[in-house]
Amino acid sequence: MSNSDPSNEEIANVNHESFENDDQDIFGEEEEEEKEDQVIEPPANKTNDQSMSDESDCCLICFEQWTTSGPHRICCLKCGHLFGKSCITKWIMSNRPKQGTCPQCNAKATVKDLRILYCKKIKAIDTTDLDRALQDLDTERKLRRKIELELSECKFKLQLACSDAENLRDELRSLKAVVSAAEINRPPSGSVPPSKRPKMADSTTGNYDLVKSIIISQAGQCRVMTAYDYINLLCISQSSTNPLFKGFGIKKVHSEEARQLKYIHLHSQPIRDLAFHPEQQDAIIASASVDKTLKLTSLLVDQVRFISPIWSCCWASPSPNYLFAGCGNGSVYLFDIRITSRPVSMFSISASSMAPVIALQYIPPDPNNTSFPSGGLLAGQLNQVAFLEETLTSTSTTTDEDRQYRSYPLPLEGSLVSLSSLHDERGLFLASYRPSTRIPRVRHLCTRLTGLGNAIAPSSTFSQQTPSQQQTAGHGYDCVSVASLYGGTQMKMLARAQIFRQEQSDQILTVSGDDDAGGALIWDCGSSTRIQALSVANTSASVIDVCAFNSGNNLALLTEHQVDIFKFSSPVYIPG
Repeated sequence: MSNSDPSNEEIANVNHESFENDDQDIFGEEEEEEKEDQVIEPPANKTNDQSMSDESDCCLICFEQWTTSGPHRICCLKCGHLFGKSCITKWIMSNRPKQGTCPQCNAKATVKDLRILYCKKIKAIDTTDLDRALQDLDTERKLRRKIELELSECKFKLQLACSDAENLRDELRSLKAVVSAAEINRPPSGSVPPSKRPKMADSTTGNYDLVKSIIISQAGQCRVMTAYDYINLLCISQSSTNPLFKGFGIKKVHSEEARQLKYIHLHSQPIRDLAFHPEQQDAIIASASVDKTLKLTSLLVDQVRFISPIWSCCWASPSPNYLFAGCGNGSVYLFDIRITSRPVSMFSISASSMAPVIALQYIPPDPNNTSFPSGGLLAGQLNQVAFLEETLTSTSTTTDEDRQYRSYPLPLEGSLVSLSSLHDERGLFLASYRPSTRIPRVRHLCTRLTGLGNAIAPSSTFSQQTPSQQQTAGHGYDCVSVASLYGGTQMKMLARAQIFRQEQSDQILTVSGDDDAGGALIWDCGSSTRIQALSVANTSASVIDVCAFNSGNNLALLTEHQVDIFKFSSPVYIPG
């Protein structure tokens, strides 16, 4: 150490008067180095900067500069304020026996709270403007994001408005064309008998017109579809187009705008059936596949594995928790979606038939119907249709009711291809059959399920009966024919039909694909007459599934490669 550098003992003995004389400061060499680095400024500015520097480098008690060692070394309290150690120690000790406080903020302080700061120099930088600028920048960014969201929302609304305007223009042009054609073909007024009643232009019920054809899959293998009117959604099964993720899933289509949304991968093998709950608005779709799994997808939240391929599924409406699955070995499983680790019940339709269960339709109970109060399950196999009567029994150990089922074969014959029921007409269902040697045409039997009252055998589950007991029990249920509808003479693929109610005309209609017609046929079940033939874009392709949605105002016809969407148009009344 040089002779000019003071020792620690000398620094400890320096009194406060020595700090007032800058020529005798113990840190003379360091101040000389700092003075060499300083820029020479005008006297006024130098005075201001010097005062600010002195204020930030001095103790707020004695107003003298603190040191890096010795009794007046720099330290701080818990509140963060800086002082010389000797000064703040005397300040705290002078308040005894009272609690010591900080001289600047009056916060409680003790000698134990002192913390030595090991630093050479402290200088506070004023960042008020910088902090204010950063805060303004964050505010502007939030405002920009808000405006961008509003802009995107306005663009979307504009797109919808333009689409609606285009649809209205097309409708106006078509109506003008119909009116002009009617005026041209109208006979002279003198030859027309007086009548004040309006006349319909073409049809008394209206027609379905093609709106759009959508290519779903170039590879084909589209098989089934279902609609969910609550969110304007049409779900169609298809094969995966991604070679990395082979398998099958569903393509979502917006039913109102007739545009594709996205593909959801679900199964490794083809999908046989899709079902939304008819009453619950939970957007959960059940998909049955031959890969031996039944999956519940929230638009996959859960899946159930089976020992046999799954051909069909349906919900036990109005209950939101129970789901049926029809297997390829002729058995039916009932699941509670809250506990999918095991089935609630398992039963067979017939002990003598192991044919796949290709269709399931649930009929809810109606206590007010004295002849047919019980609910149950309509189950269709390739060779028969049966009604599984549901019996609910309450137990003291469970809060839910136990469900038992007993099978009653129905007197319907033929090679079944599909079942469809009408939810607002209890017991009314449609059974479709492919051509046979005895009846060489496609048949659609609209029938109503009825109970036989006293003919019902004593209650016991079908799975607990012997084959002889099943044969002697007799039919507890029968079918009353409502309409017999006949299509073409060929069915290249197993095609599904649907019975539905058309809201505008209040008619019960049936629609089914027909290979001879090159599209689909529509019948009126009330009069058993065919009212319209629909043609798809590719007439050589077979319509394998149909779906009515939007209260029957729209129809979707599915082929292996595409879906064609039709819209119902009311008849035009021409005044006479």
